[in-house]
Amino acid sequence: MIKKFLIIAFIASVSLASCKKEVIEAPIEPVKTTSAISAPAGFKWENSRNLNLSISITENKFPGKLYVVAIYTSDGVAGGKLLAKGSLTTIARFKSKLYLSNQVTELYIVCMAPDKTITTRNIKAGTADLDINMGA
Repeated sequence: MIKKFLIIAFIASVSLASCKKEVIEAPIEPVKTTSAISAPAGFKWENSRNLNLSISITENKFPGKLYVVAIYTSDGVAGGKLLAKGSLTTIARFKSKLYLSNQVTELYIVCMAPDKTITTRNIKAGTADLDINMGA
C-alpha cells in the first residue's frame, strides 16, 4: 500500500514538474549607436555641473606673500574630499573650474596664511559661479 502510494506520488510529481509553460523571450538587439538610445519623457541626464570658483584675499597683513587655499566637499578633518588646491596673493586670485556632482551642495574652503593661521568658510554651492573673498 505504501509502495503504491510512493509510486503514485513520484509519478504525479514528475508529471507536474514537466508541465511548465514555455516562455518565449524576444531577442535583445544590441544598440549600434548612441543616438539609438532613448529615455522616457521628463528624464534628466544631468547628474553633475561645472562651477567656476574665484577666491580673493583682501588682507594686507602679508603683502606679496602666498596664501594656500584648499576646497573640500565637506570639512576636511571629517573626511571631506579635496576638490582643488592652490595659492593666491592680495593681487592674484585663485581660480578653478570644478566639476561637481549635483549631490554636492556645500563647499568647505580652507585658507592658510603665510604665518600658518587658518581661515575657513562653508559656502552654498548652487549652479551660479562663485566669487569669494577670504579677507579679514
